Amino acid sequence: MKLTNCLTIIIAALLISCSGSGDDDPNVSPTPTPTPTPTATLKESANFPIGNIVSANRLSGTDTYFRTLLNKEFNSITAENDMKMGAMFVGPDTYDFSKGDAIVNYAKANGLRVHGHALVWHASIPNWLKNYAGTDAEFEAQVKGYIKTTVAHFAAIKTTEGKSVLESWDVVNEHFTNDAAAAVFNTRIGSDYVSKCFTWAREADADVKLFYNDYNLGSTGSKAAQVVDMVNTFKTNLTPIDGIGMQMHIDLEYPDLTTLSNNVTMLKNTGLLIHFSELDMSVNKDKSLTTLTASRANAQKEKYKQVAILYKTIPEAQRFGITFWGMRDTDSWLINFLNNPNEWPLLFDSNYNYKQAFIGFLDGLNN
Repeated sequence: MKLTNCLTIIIAALLISCSGSGDDDPNVSPTPTPTPTPTATLKESANFPIGNIVSANRLSGTDTYFRTLLNKEFNSITAENDMKMGAMFVGPDTYDFSKGDAIVNYAKANGLRVHGHALVWHASIPNWLKNYAGTDAEFEAQVKGYIKTTVAHFAAIKTTEGKSVLESWDVVNEHFTNDAAAAVFNTRIGSDYVSKCFTWAREADADVKLFYNDYNLGSTGSKAAQVVDMVNTFKTNLTPIDGIGMQMHIDLEYPDLTTLSNNVTMLKNTGLLIHFSELDMSVNKDKSLTTLTASRANAQKEKYKQVAILYKTIPEAQRFGITFWGMRDTDSWLINFLNNPNEWPLLFDSNYNYKQAFIGFLDGLNN
């Protein structure tokens, strides 16, 4: 009898101690539960390409989970760094296309589209070109030769149907910044260097889609207006351009959906292809969290859903696709950029588990 009473007391105490929850403390949010693997895939649910970034090393390394998930969910790839000028233009009239070739040939073998990124960017100039001792005319000839050689090289890698595996290029990346204005392209070629780069790319490949790519186009109306003005000037001057890349590095609050929608409308009214080209979503910019809470995960889920719905307001003929800037949270560039190891901006966690963010984006595609 005494033993029974003791057991009763112990069990009651245990029940009381286990009955507490985060709901008792308004400042505590429970961590999200694991998300079951969805039956539908992103690429099956979208009527436009869904992409992610790669490197030659990731495609040939021991991480088979990455490749399995890439091939399952995505049908377009972008080289994060391996196909930038700084990686390929190794000396005067000298190129190293080995990593780019590995990426494009992987895409060919697996039925993926390749979007080239990026021919010209002020933050990826090889040191030898920054310090080039030749004349300005000789400098321009080097850049022209690089663009035409690079575009022609990758255009030559064909599918079995005879179509180039690489379908598009970000010709110029992030021109509308003070850093770009001070960079050697502007100071040595001149303010019309952007137009020249697009012209040289078209001369090398009549069929490849040519994009201008930049950040804050969804959040800053004045910057989006600058791009529209550039596009209109290109049209007047018959400079070739096919599309606009909106990078879409966003967070839970910024930009709000109204601002984002207004800027998408401004850019789609150019009639060009629209690419959400580097999508991710910060959830911890204030650095207040050390683990992803259920409330933040749900907020991210909802905003990813709204981003997918918004993209579908673009006329179907102008939807070039949505590319995510990373697979797992731990792979994100934001961890270093924001100096914050506690960020969870992508669709999969560090173990390649599906997150609520994935479900939200998938819901938006199927909405």
